[in-house]
Amino acid sequence: MNTNELLSQLKKFVLIKSGLRNIDPAHCKTISELIFKETKNYVSETTVKRFFGFAQTLHKFSLFTLNSLSQYVGFSDWEAFCKEKENEVPDVDDVWQGLKIRTQAITDISLIAKKNSSGVPFNATAKRNFLYSDFDYFLKNDYQFTTISAQPGQGKSILIAHLVEHFFYNENAPYKSDIVLLINSGTIIDIIQNGLSLKDWFLKEFKFSGISELIAYFLKHPKQCKGRIVIIIDGIDQYLSVDKYFKIFIDLLHSIQHSNFIKVVIGLRVNNWVNLQPAITGSAFLNNAWYKGLFFDEDKNTSVPALNQEEVLYTLSKIEGKSITENDLHHGLLTQFKTPFWLQIYYKLKQEVKTLELNNQLLCLELINYFLENKIFLSKNSTEKIFILKEISRVITQGAVGHRVAKEDILTHISAYPEAYQELLFGGILIEEKRLTTAIPTEIVKFLNDDIYTYFLFLQLTEKFQFKPCKGFFEEILSKYAEEHAIREHLLNWSIRFCINRNEIQALKDIFKLPFTNEEKNKSFNFICDVALFELGKTDSKFNAHTIDINFIDIMVSGRIMSKHYKSVIKQLSEKVFDENIQIILNVISCSISIVDMDKAGLAESMQVLKRYNKELLELFPINPYDLILFFNNILVGKPNNSKTLLEKIDAFCQIICKSKPLPNRLLNSYEMIAYRLSIIVLFSNKNYKECADLCEAIIKKYPNIFYLRSSVFPSFLLVAIAQNNLKLNKLKTAQRVINLLGKLINNPNSYYTPYILASYILAKANFSNYTGNYKNVLIEVNNGMEVAAHHKLQIFEMSFQLIKIDALKHINDSESVSQAIKDLLNYLSVNKLTLPDFVNLNDEKFNHSFKILKSYKSN
Repeated sequence: MNTNELLSQLKKFVLIKSGLRNIDPAHCKTISELIFKETKNYVSETTVKRFFGFAQTLHKFSLFTLNSLSQYVGFSDWEAFCKEKENEVPDVDDVWQGLKIRTQAITDISLIAKKNSSGVPFNATAKRNFLYSDFDYFLKNDYQFTTISAQPGQGKSILIAHLVEHFFYNENAPYKSDIVLLINSGTIIDIIQNGLSLKDWFLKEFKFSGISELIAYFLKHPKQCKGRIVIIIDGIDQYLSVDKYFKIFIDLLHSIQHSNFIKVVIGLRVNNWVNLQPAITGSAFLNNAWYKGLFFDEDKNTSVPALNQEEVLYTLSKIEGKSITENDLHHGLLTQFKTPFWLQIYYKLKQEVKTLELNNQLLCLELINYFLENKIFLSKNSTEKIFILKEISRVITQGAVGHRVAKEDILTHISAYPEAYQELLFGGILIEEKRLTTAIPTEIVKFLNDDIYTYFLFLQLTEKFQFKPCKGFFEEILSKYAEEHAIREHLLNWSIRFCINRNEIQALKDIFKLPFTNEEKNKSFNFICDVALFELGKTDSKFNAHTIDINFIDIMVSGRIMSKHYKSVIKQLSEKVFDENIQIILNVISCSISIVDMDKAGLAESMQVLKRYNKELLELFPINPYDLILFFNNILVGKPNNSKTLLEKIDAFCQIICKSKPLPNRLLNSYEMIAYRLSIIVLFSNKNYKECADLCEAIIKKYPNIFYLRSSVFPSFLLVAIAQNNLKLNKLKTAQRVINLLGKLINNPNSYYTPYILASYILAKANFSNYTGNYKNVLIEVNNGMEVAAHHKLQIFEMSFQLIKIDALKHINDSESVSQAIKDLLNYLSVNKLTLPDFVNLNDEKFNHSFKILKSYKSN
């Protein structure tokens, strides 16, 4: 076997070992973790993606990577794997069989890459069997090549993958004995990177110096020709724009002239097909050898028709995991999804935006917006592209026919930004076509479809506001002003004002999903609160007590719970909002704030309101939050708690969670997060550490991807709780791993954490050092934590840090410092008129006696 064949075999073994039939990018992280677990060798997620063709491979795989993968599938190293696989393949005297083995290795890799590049999981894509009989006719008759031409995003490459599987690879494939060679762009890239000519590569892989020599051999030895050789070429459009590659391609077509056993299938974009047509029609052989197919559209130069309704509903049903009918779909979406790439965009959007339903027309616009954000706003030369697209849309609005423009009308802009223009063409945003029906053949330029054109009309309408309240706008701010932080902050503030003024709250969530700095996110959160308060005071605002909905509440629950901005907006909203359910959750949030602030009066006031809504609380929350809040109220006012009854309720709640099937993060709502947060704190504060661990485990089981949720502080809170709880259970190694994970999450640019979470993280590190006897490090962490807690007025953390400091100083026998630390703590309690509730003491049980003395001393 050659290297490609061996790599193909290794891919299959890795998939089998991982329990996967097919693979998508989401699996690569899992495979990376499985490899580490099995071999203790770390092969990164990115490397796994390159190995399976998700990312471009710019160099050969390292020996370490190959050894690790080989060990994962049961071999001592890569060399051992190669030796065994070589021994499995005997020397093949049969030229046909040898050629079949060699082509299969390349086709396997190409097929996997093609499946991996699908925007929708391959098994969810429609098989489009309308073309099967047509393709079968081509194979059985004298035609020597056919073209599958389509505009970008029409599903051409996925269609080809289905054809290969159906005719050559499936268990019941009709032409398993034929040789099929599938060549993708990846194959061409490998040839170029290795510095080979096509002839050199062909000789190296197939032992023939070219197609002509191969044909000559089988013409000379006809008995060794045991079927057809089907060469399928796809994904090479970018090379056909280069003259030398175009000539090689035409020479390839001419080289098959004297054979009846070689078939060539060419996947092309329409613009390249238009360029290829003259070469075909100008050659008698090529013109006669070309099979147009029943579905070739002469006007559009495409052979891939739009999806039909049945195919659309099939794919959506696979994506949704349930049967989708026409009635489940907005009619505009049904039309839009007939172009396959909109299904791909929908699949990607679905992973990020969880609130849009298929029966909602808004999804039509969001799909277009998402597509353009990724294709234009996040790409290289975005400014030039936007300028070109805006100019094209401007020319169209001036009276162009059929939503297209003559290329000569925008030639100035093309000449000014040639690279950006070519990227727009290759990315499928713009299409060039030749009109041959006019007196003089002309080139025209148009948008891929009218939906995109409409989007840029909308952009023109909103230019007077300078900003558009959508994800793409925030992404543009992020990339364009990366080094100009002051400008970026002003732009964020203006956009927040614009969104809230129009009551487009949903768009604000993108600030926290995108990798703005944590400081920017926290400032944005405060500014959202400020603008919201201002708008609430206006008489004609669209953001008012009648219109406030769960979108705004989601932001409030997911963000900072300890800032004056936050407290003010929650207080005013809870007093003004009309929606009863929103009012209830706002009062629950108010209680949470008072608990953290140890504000007895504020807590009593909010609880008094909640008493009126016992029935509604049970309906809204998975566990009655009033019972949980009452637990903390009793601690603060010094009343005994009926812990047994409350623990039984929490246990029942935990059991319900355990029975739930795994759910995506999008189903984790604000009511749940509040209930989880309060329940965890109750269990931890009541020293029910095992029960607390069980609840955390149940939450993670229910939401297995919870730690990928970057737009909320809840995952960080959960990690903090798990870390502290493991310390209490004396599971120090686990606690350390969780603390390290939390550190990585905080350092991840996509994460959103607040000063509250940062203080919690430092507190966990200090507590871990205290548990493991690293008392000098405790003092370092305490000083850092005290600075954060004092700056943000996090009183509960200041007390906890001071208690840990006292404990650490006692362990190093620094009596003078212990005495001073105790004085500082008591003075702090006196100045702030606070007591020491049990839940601020995070030290081990050996410190409990000292804590009781401190608590008793203060109460006197």
